[in-house]
Amino acid sequence: MKIFTSFAKKVGILAFWLAVWALLAHAVSNVFILVGPAETFGRLFELTQTLDFWASIQFSIVRVIIGFLLSMLGGVLLAVLCSASRIANELISPAINVIKSVPVASFALLLVISLNPSHVSVVIAFITVLPIVFFNTQKGIQNTDKKLLEMAQVFRVNFWRKIRHIYVPSVSPFVISAAESGLGFAWKAAITGEVISLAARDGIGGSMQTARSWLMTADLWAWTITIIILSFLMEKLIFQALRRLKKWQ
Repeated sequence: MKIFTSFAKKVGILAFWLAVWALLAHAVSNVFILVGPAETFGRLFELTQTLDFWASIQFSIVRVIIGFLLSMLGGVLLAVLCSASRIANELISPAINVIKSVPVASFALLLVISLNPSHVSVVIAFITVLPIVFFNTQKGIQNTDKKLLEMAQVFRVNFWRKIRHIYVPSVSPFVISAAESGLGFAWKAAITGEVISLAARDGIGGSMQTARSWLMTADLWAWTITIIILSFLMEKLIFQALRRLKKWQ
């Protein structure tokens, strides 16, 4: 009964916002400015019948995943290095802070000049998520129970056992939190990179840029809905993988 009530509530909320969207589109009454949900989902259905639609999705998903995984690996390794070495921390932390502060659009414009446009989205996703993983991992290392570390030292617990039984349980919740929030940022950054790197026409961002150029508002909304759905599905997959990791621990 509770499951049915929860589902009905979600359907009701969705119906409410679709109705608001439809009313706004009717009030604007200009398909070049805003289209309604019927036109958007109708156009989305049409796009799903084309090979180009699925090719664009594949292009973007691969680059989001690569950038995301590289940022997870790089962020954890850099955080461990900075926690182990004061000199490394003094050299690397300011650079990570700079990366965190620079807008995604600025990075994308700079990278378009020096990189192949098809690689821009990977690097942008990597750069955007890296600070999140780095600072979360550092926080996890710093919050490791000092008494446990002292006890391990007294009983001469070897290095790998300390990693497995003390550091991993302490740091993993922070890394998992970074992964959960970082995936959404990776999607936003990667698509932004594709939109700005005009030569990258093969991805979702390139298709959105084409739709904007030709004032195909329905296509823009359809691609936006596609991004939301893909991001939601990927987050669900990541959550399932993380839950299994927690059980394994």
